[in-house]
Amino acid sequence: MSDYQVCRLDRQTEVEKCSFVKMVLMFLVILYHSCLFWADIGWFQGNPLNHSNLLKYFSLWLNSFHVHGFTLVAGYIYYYLRFEAKQYPCFKDFVTNKIKRLLVPYAFISVIWVVPISIYFFDYGISDVFNKYVLATAPSQLWFLWMLFDVFMIVYPLSDWLRNNNKLSFAFGFGLVVIGIACGRVIPNVFSIWTGLSYVIYFLIGFKIRQLGSGYISKLSPLAWFAMHVLLYCFVTYLRGSNSLFFKAFTAFLALVLQVVGAVMAFVVLQAVSNKLRWQDNCIFKKFSNKSMAIYLLHQQIIYFTIYWFNGVVNPYLNAVINFVLAVLGSYIISAVMFRYKPMRVLMGEKG
Repeated sequence: MSDYQVCRLDRQTEVEKCSFVKMVLMFLVILYHSCLFWADIGWFQGNPLNHSNLLKYFSLWLNSFHVHGFTLVAGYIYYYLRFEAKQYPCFKDFVTNKIKRLLVPYAFISVIWVVPISIYFFDYGISDVFNKYVLATAPSQLWFLWMLFDVFMIVYPLSDWLRNNNKLSFAFGFGLVVIGIACGRVIPNVFSIWTGLSYVIYFLIGFKIRQLGSGYISKLSPLAWFAMHVLLYCFVTYLRGSNSLFFKAFTAFLALVLQVVGAVMAFVVLQAVSNKLRWQDNCIFKKFSNKSMAIYLLHQQIIYFTIYWFNGVVNPYLNAVINFVLAVLGSYIISAVMFRYKPMRVLMGEKG
């Protein structure tokens, strides 16, 4: 076998590992939501009857890399599919595919699941539902679908230019972050567009890692990436206690750096973990991997119920574990029942 063939097989293997990375990151999002109530940021109705700083800072740490890492992996896979596998040659077909995969399940899950349960817990009126879910300004966990759709729509027409301009592509990505943050403060986040702009940079990092190879990021070991991210998180958390305008601006910049480092860290560490596990042959992995997106779409509202039932009844750590386990198992069971029927699979964004 030639060196070229060996290299090509190695790069194909790296793409296959992304299935493991994506699933783990999706479950880390569920873990984040399982702990977020104790961060005291008004995520759910009422307040924790028992406080936990450990759960607070753990959830905020997860929030510094989980979706960012998933978006990086999406960019990595997109480059492979677009430029190596030669898929997505037609923009119209690409848009149609992303509507089916992202926006159809957004509408379906909003109507049958997220909106009814949100109305029950938060007493939303018609204007709240319209703004949050029809205009998608703050549609619970479903913002993720609109964010990805926005990112794809921004990147696809520029893909060739981004491929041929390394430094300018990163400048473009960071520029969109600034626009997203600035506009998000004064203009409603309709269809999560400002959020989408803010996440393009992570998609481009994955895009470029696939294009240029992982040589730059592999100069640091997975343990070094993890340690760097944790130390940076502690530093940013410490600086957030300052009232100085300068330190607030500096902290905002470092927070962006933290998320970039976190996205790369998640990719490097989980790729390394995948090398140590025989996940491809694990039947449990296959079952959950096939339904990981459906589990994500359904999980948050189950956590609402478990917090409502167990807040103050059990200690916060047990409550968080209950949240996670019941959210995963409950959403898996619901999705398994729904996936038995072809129309349901299509409405959930899966192939019929």
